Amino acid sequence: MDEQDFEEEPKRKRQFHDPNQESLFGVPPRARNSDPDTSHEAAKSMHVSAASRRGQILEWLRNNPEGGTADAIEEVFGWRHAAASRRLPELRELGLAKMTEDTAATRSGRRARIWRII
Repeated sequence: MDEQDFEEEPKRKRQFHDPNQESLFGVPPRARNSDPDTSHEAAKSMHVSAASRRGQILEWLRNNPEGGTADAIEEVFGWRHAAASRRLPELRELGLAKMTEDTAATRSGRRARIWRII
């Protein structure tokens, strides 16, 4: 996959969202119209859980104005890897959180961007 393909990926995904599938917080379930029925069922089953996690992240960011990485948020809540990193961009789309230029070390020692409440 070249750099141009990577940059176009988010646009392609948004294009296939079903606008009739509204979720809590106004974020649609993440399944494309072309996905199999099982993907749509999984997306629908996650919308309440995803909204709950978005709420938890938002509350944590309110109480921690210095912000944190997705990894730090997952550690605080005891979530599996990628749980927060999937919800944070949704909060950004809603204008509630932002990814900063600041970084911090993750549990693996890699650097990750810090997220803050807007």
